[in-house]
Amino acid sequence: MKNLVRVPAFVDLHVHFRDPGFPEKEDAFSGGRAAAAGGFAAVCMMPNTRPAIDSPETLTDADRRGRAAGIRVFAASAMTRAQEGDALVDFDAMDGADTACRALTGHGVCGISEDGKTLANDTLMEAVCASARRLGLPVMDHAEPETETIRRDIALAKKTGARFHIQHVSLAGSVALLRAAKAEGAPITCETAPHYFALTNEEPLRQGANAKMNPPLAAERDRLAIIEGLRDGTIDCIATDHAPHEPAAKALPFAEAANGIVGLETAFAVSYTMLVKGGYLSLADLVRLMSTRPAEIIGLAPPDDDYVLLDLETPYGIDAAAFLSKGRNTPFGGMRVYGRVMKTVCAGRAVYERRPC
Repeated sequence: MKNLVRVPAFVDLHVHFRDPGFPEKEDAFSGGRAAAAGGFAAVCMMPNTRPAIDSPETLTDADRRGRAAGIRVFAASAMTRAQEGDALVDFDAMDGADTACRALTGHGVCGISEDGKTLANDTLMEAVCASARRLGLPVMDHAEPETETIRRDIALAKKTGARFHIQHVSLAGSVALLRAAKAEGAPITCETAPHYFALTNEEPLRQGANAKMNPPLAAERDRLAIIEGLRDGTIDCIATDHAPHEPAAKALPFAEAANGIVGLETAFAVSYTMLVKGGYLSLADLVRLMSTRPAEIIGLAPPDDDYVLLDLETPYGIDAAAFLSKGRNTPFGGMRVYGRVMKTVCAGRAVYERRPC
């Protein structure tokens, strides 16, 4: 292989591997293969599995499954038992668990999240914040409704000193709130996903449920605000919110269809094409957003032997049928892109290599 560019392997702070509980959608093995094919050597798995990752037992089970994935799979702890919004998880026990995450970051989990829903009880959220600050873990919040919840989270971050990481930012108003909060020194980071700077709310009219996610796609002004947030550093990183579903879950009427799209195998190419080829960012900027900065947020020092080789010159069409994920639910099928992942190395071992055509 020649004319390839080597960069640090990518780190995704927001994936759903559906394992355990939903093997028809994804499992750790297929999710790991998809991540490797997308250039990711480390991912943070959200806790909304079945059972939820809410105890040392469910955490170590998820860790065992993740170790078979071929890449580094870290897990976030749920905030409440079974994610029911009532009793808090034992965060000390979760942080002390012997996991792959602990070996590399010093913490049993990569963060604390009620992903898939927002914990609305302010008293419980303050207790979550107290534990997160004491343990040095980020509170990874699925902010819905977005701007209202982000406003609350900013206030909690200022009040408690807990470090917040706001997930999948999609609206111009949210970017403005976060920009102002950061200027005031609030301990907040945030992420967006490729679909929020590549697509608008017109896409579901064309593609139906394959363009349905939560938070939903927004207007063109929001898309442009997300890009500006990436440019000026308001948005710290790009995550995928990889959310695979079986075809039947997306074939329902739009209102009933499942939320979410797959993203691991398209994230870099869509981001490179839209942001770098589009003239908004440099390659170094994009690598920071997809590798070094997300690693910093979870306290991971990226190993030198985690890297990816990229073909930045040859255009290709995204083919969902060729995905290694079990999911085919993407709005990017057929899109002409640059930035193909040719090889991914994790811990010095090739975990993905594309054969030359």
